[in-house]
Amino acid sequence: MPICMRLAGSTAELDSVFRLRHLVFAEQENILQGNSEKRLYDRFDAFPSSVQMMAQHNGETVGAFRFSMDDSCGLPADEYFDFRPYVPKDARLMHSGMFCVHQDYRGEKIAMGLILMAAYYAISNNITHVVAPINPTIAPLLRRIGFKKVGEQFHDPHLDCQVLPLLMDMADIKDFFVEFIRQNKLHDFIMDYQRWFCKAGETIVKAGDEGAEAFIIIDGCAEVRIPEKNTVLATLEPGEMFGELALITGEKRSADVVAKTDLQMMVMTKETFLKRFVEDSNKALTLMRMISKRSQSMIMNLKYGHLAKEDALAD
Repeated sequence: MPICMRLAGSTAELDSVFRLRHLVFAEQENILQGNSEKRLYDRFDAFPSSVQMMAQHNGETVGAFRFSMDDSCGLPADEYFDFRPYVPKDARLMHSGMFCVHQDYRGEKIAMGLILMAAYYAISNNITHVVAPINPTIAPLLRRIGFKKVGEQFHDPHLDCQVLPLLMDMADIKDFFVEFIRQNKLHDFIMDYQRWFCKAGETIVKAGDEGAEAFIIIDGCAEVRIPEKNTVLATLEPGEMFGELALITGEKRSADVVAKTDLQMMVMTKETFLKRFVEDSNKALTLMRMISKRSQSMIMNLKYGHLAKEDALAD
C-alpha cells in the first residue's frame, strides 16, 4: 500500500493528528507533557487559518505537519520568536509547526515529504516566507530545501524544549517538483495537496478499475502495461501525468501502471481534476499536451515493438 499525504478533512482525521502528536511528543520523545486524553492541540488548531497535513499508511496516521497562515490572530511562532524583523514589510507569512513522525516510520521519505508539502502549500497560497521554530534535530532536512537560521537555539519555557528559529524565502526553495510546478504554471491546479509514495513493483492503476484519481510523477519511473499481453506501452518519468484519460472519458482504466522504481507522485481527485480542466482553458491545454506526448510515445513503442518481433521471427 502507498504512503499517502493529504490535508486532514474529517473530524476523525483531525483527531488522529492530535493523537499522533501526543504519541510522538509525550510518549516517544518525552519533550511535552502528556494528558489523560492522549491528545495534543492548542488554540491555533481551531482557527480556519490553520490546516493539518497528514501522512497515512494502511489507514493509520503516521506523520503530521501544521500550516498556519498569518492573520489578525498572529502566528503560533509569535509565542516563541519574532520573525518579522527578518522579512519585508509586505511579506506573506506561513508558520510550519507541530511536525511529528511515528518512530516506526522515521526516515527521509515521510519527513522530507511533509516538509516539501509545506513548501508546495505555501506556493499555492502565494506565501512569500515560511517560518519554522523547530526541534533542532530536523534542521538538516529543512536546510536542504532552503531554510536558513535566523537566530540561535534557545530553550522555550512553554514547551520545555529546545527551539531553533528557521526561515525560508520561497524564492530560494530547492526542489525539483516545485520548479516543475512553476515552469508549467500548475501551482494553482493541483489543489488536493495529495502526495503518494509507492515501492518498486506496486501497481498504482489497474486495467478495468474505475478512474478516481490522476497522478503526476515527482520522482522515479513507472511503466504503462497491457497485463494480458505483458506489453510495456510506455515508461513514465518525472513531470509526466497518467490516469487522467479515465477521468475525462468516464471509461474504466485501459491499462496497468506499475512502479518501475520507488515512486513519488502528486494526486488529484476526479472532482478537482474535472473542475480545473473545465474552468481554466490554459491548464487544459497544458494537460492535453502531456496526454498527446504520452500517446505518441505509446504508439511508437507499439510500432517498433511489433517490427522488432517480426525481425526476430524472420531471423
